[in-house]
Amino acid sequence: MADEQRPLMGYKGKVQEPGEFTNPNEGKPPLNENDEYILRLVAFPKVKTFKQPKEKKDGTKYFEDVDKAICEFEEPGTKNIVTAFFRVDKLNFSDDDSFRSAVIRFFAKIGHTLPENVYPEWENFFVVGMRFRARVVVGVDKTPTGKIPNGHYYLDIPTCRRLLSTDGSDGDTSVAKPKPDETANLLANALLLVKGCKDNREAIIKLQDLKVPKDLFMAFFQADLDGKVNYPI
Repeated sequence: MADEQRPLMGYKGKVQEPGEFTNPNEGKPPLNENDEYILRLVAFPKVKTFKQPKEKKDGTKYFEDVDKAICEFEEPGTKNIVTAFFRVDKLNFSDDDSFRSAVIRFFAKIGHTLPENVYPEWENFFVVGMRFRARVVVGVDKTPTGKIPNGHYYLDIPTCRRLLSTDGSDGDTSVAKPKPDETANLLANALLLVKGCKDNREAIIKLQDLKVPKDLFMAFFQADLDGKVNYPI
């Protein structure tokens, strides 16, 4: 059971009151911790149960089962995969950032704040193709002579931020993107459909309820990430 992966879509955890993986980055140009990269969600996350070490107040050590969403983000220029593991079985909305759940901090950083003290519908937030900027943490292996990079990369959550129009191209030429005028038309249509919505959460839910085409949905979602949508609409 510990190795079972299942879709995050429809997953329900609860709000908490006040291994080894094949390396997908072999043979690709390395990333480093000093540069900021545009990252793109390549697939809807899966959930996996991990054994997490804990310690009681009396010093007794034990393992707790925790469910984590495994998220894979691609750096389009090098095609490296950057991984994030977000605990989703319990969410802590503490005012103290050090106690707030990582997934809550992540979405706040990229401009899509989760509803306070309510367990979210993840499909309204983890949108395949969504892009943002961040730095990465380079994975290392310990050797007798020190630590050496192992080609794995992990999302540096404190450095995440929304992608702005001034950030330029992400270098991704593998997927045909709408032309500027086509994107503008898609966004205009989306804005008409969500007219009256008071925030991005309400607008996203409305577009999903309407089952709009993916390109129209992504035009709105990315425009919102880029800070180009004003509320109320």
